[in-house]
Amino acid sequence: MVLGKRFFVVAIIFSFLLLPLGATAIGQNSHDPGTVSSGYMTADIVAARPVGVASTILGAATFIVSSPFSALGGNFEHSFTELVKKPFIYTFKRPLGIF
Repeated sequence: MVLGKRFFVVAIIFSFLLLPLGATAIGQNSHDPGTVSSGYMTADIVAARPVGVASTILGAATFIVSSPFSALGGNFEHSFTELVKKPFIYTFKRPLGIF
């Protein structure tokens, strides 16, 4: 059990360390799926997708904890969109290499 937690923490730290390497790919990307290079795709797989998965999980956990308060405050759907839906779409529904 401890090994699984350590692996997860090391994977997250590794992905955060590699995230700056994809910064140039993000800035230069033409947003045309037909012209995405293997470098953009690699940066997406190695850095952006793991961070997206982590933010989706953390966002869902935060939403579950805060949902009673957001329901009382009247912004339940907005909090769901910001904490769960947007990270999920960024991680799982966008084309590979398109940031």
